Amino acid sequence: MNKAIDEVIGLAGSAITTNGVAVRTGLAEALLPVEGDRVQLQQVVLNLILNAVEAMSTVEAGPRELSINTEPNRTDGVLVSVRDSGPGIDPDHLDRIFEAFYTTKSSGTGMGLSICRSIIDAHGGRLWADVNEPRGAVFRFTLPGADKVLTGA
Repeated sequence: MNKAIDEVIGLAGSAITTNGVAVRTGLAEALLPVEGDRVQLQQVVLNLILNAVEAMSTVEAGPRELSINTEPNRTDGVLVSVRDSGPGIDPDHLDRIFEAFYTTKSSGTGMGLSICRSIIDAHGGRLWADVNEPRGAVFRFTLPGADKVLTGA
């Protein structure tokens, strides 16, 4: 998962640089492998990164910081966190942002996060959002370890 994330950060490099965003990674060593469609999982990470960069581009004051972390989770899988210092998400909208066609962007379609959640669900994981303190948003997703068998997929 770490290598896939590094590749996505490279793909998003232009948007990151153009918007003056500082990226910090905390990628845990010796993570257990996850099984899944690499391109789909990279699409999820790319969408989360680009959403964060776009959100931070609207913030005039303060640093624009993006933090991407991985760590083992309690079920022998992986937890990925994408944290930004943008304007954040209204706590009343945290669940709605994953609904198809719901958007908080003036030019958004409301499909990106819905598709991301579908991809993570199909991989046996979970995707959710929280408020990041003191400002911004954090998106987290879990994926089961490769030794876990997906059933009913």
